Amino acid sequence: MATIKRQNGDRPESEAPLISVIIPVYNGAKTLARAIDSVFDQTVPDFEILLLNDGSTDGSQDLIDMYAGKYPGTVRAFSHANMGVADTRNKGIALAAGKYAMFLDQDDYFDPDYIERFAGAAEEAGADVVIGGYRRPDKDGRVRFTVRPTDEEYIRYKNLQAWGKIHRTAFLRENEIAFFRNSIGEDIPFTLRENALAGVSVVLDYVGYNWYYNEESVSHTIQTGLERNIDGIGRLLAEIHRTRTDNPLFEYVIVKTVIYLLLACGRVDTVGVFMRYYRELFGWLEAHYPHYRRNKYLLAGPRGQERRISVQVWTFLLFHRFNAVRLFARMFCRGGLGAAG
Repeated sequence: MATIKRQNGDRPESEAPLISVIIPVYNGAKTLARAIDSVFDQTVPDFEILLLNDGSTDGSQDLIDMYAGKYPGTVRAFSHANMGVADTRNKGIALAAGKYAMFLDQDDYFDPDYIERFAGAAEEAGADVVIGGYRRPDKDGRVRFTVRPTDEEYIRYKNLQAWGKIHRTAFLRENEIAFFRNSIGEDIPFTLRENALAGVSVVLDYVGYNWYYNEESVSHTIQTGLERNIDGIGRLLAEIHRTRTDNPLFEYVIVKTVIYLLLACGRVDTVGVFMRYYRELFGWLEAHYPHYRRNKYLLAGPRGQERRISVQVWTFLLFHRFNAVRLFARMFCRGGLGAAG
């Protein structure tokens, strides 16, 4: 592993850091200190922390001011009216002074060797992106599950979030790799575009990101039905399609995403509503990926994907192939038949 510079002592204020840790903040006063402290607990100090207050109404700004005052030159504080996490992260990319950018959510935290491991791998390989694993601890410290990297190609698509990775800042800027402001799937276009354009990407056999399982803040927006989410789904698919490649794994991820969104949003719908938006979304898929049925991953799924997801995709496509999706919807949808059921 490459040696990380300045392993002891504080970084001079006039000298650019190796790493920019970007932390969007929105009403995060309860957990923000833990996130920030996990960065200061790192085994190497060659970083800056960008705290971007996205219009918080709790005590987050006071906490941000405290850290900025205590660590001038290392903590950089910014505040703006609420504009959402996607635009806030994009602002962080634009402001980052580090050679590499890392993302940390306010509820989450790093293991102490997180920066050292990722930065070392990135420097050694000259990588545009390095991908690691993550775990989900709850409030009692129990780990709900862990995703450990493997050498399968699919690992690059297994975590569609931007955290749990390190990104070369210039690469993100030069290729306009940005988060998508949307009601659903804001990280997905960022990750798919990064995967498609990265010259050198590395999978690191390491788990050091803690994605905190906070039962109070687990989002259920996606479970509010297809009617409420269809505009956001349409925008998301159009944005993803801008980065279309000939990679069959990319195409498979598109197919899987369409099916996932149908099932995740449509569970609460009536059969009639489900069928209307099923036809709309599969019409989009047929129009933009007309040869998707020949995709080599459809039968068994890519190596590294959970078998239950591969089976879910294959099963739904089987109903689709035999024009039996209405039968599937009658068994699946909780909203009853509906007017058009």
